[in-house]
Amino acid sequence: MNYTETLKKIEDENYLIGMISVDDILRFGYSLELNENSKVLDLCCGYGTLLKIWSEEFGVTGRGVDQFEYFLNVGKQRLQDSKNRRVELICDDVMLYQDEEKYDVVICSETIDSVEITIQLGEKFLKPGGILVFHKLYTKTDHVPQELIDFDGDIHSLAELYHIFAEFGYCISHMATGNNDSFERYIMREERNNIEKMNQNPEDESAKQWVKEWNRMYFEYRRHYEEQALFGLTKI
Repeated sequence: MNYTETLKKIEDENYLIGMISVDDILRFGYSLELNENSKVLDLCCGYGTLLKIWSEEFGVTGRGVDQFEYFLNVGKQRLQDSKNRRVELICDDVMLYQDEEKYDVVICSETIDSVEITIQLGEKFLKPGGILVFHKLYTKTDHVPQELIDFDGDIHSLAELYHIFAEFGYCISHMATGNNDSFERYIMREERNNIEKMNQNPEDESAKQWVKEWNRMYFEYRRHYEEQALFGLTKI
């Protein structure tokens, strides 16, 4: 076994803002037929890790936009360390971002609340015939406990998302879904970050309460009712 490659994959997964594994991100990119001529825009890109992976494996040119400078600074350092010159990270509010470029693939992430507004935003930057990629949490059932709704807000079921996409003239042509392993990776990474913040501010009772609540909601509710997916949408 090539442990070096395995450890590289684990490191990349530590910088993914979401629950889709590196393996599934690669399969998804392969299904999109990405290559060195592909241009990808990632709105709410976090550390820019998805673009980094696709650039390294398929040669895409990528641009990531996010409003959180900490994520972007870490992402830029990782790109510099890997000598990646094909990905650019920009600090901006995605709702205000302006770009004359049109892209083969536009990724819109979880952090934009309305599905409808997110689709309209992504379409502004999409080439005719391009693929709109939606990174979205969804529920496994139509009957969600109120406590989970109070914690995460209104979450659509997979069927509801399908119908919303169809209303905008899109079909789901590509899909990669997280599993319990990738969900746990995400939850436990955030848990360690929360614990570190708590230890840095031991008098902050709200931080202690959040650590308890974050774990409790996962084990009591989120693991059983939620999943996340990358949806590749094609206009029909």
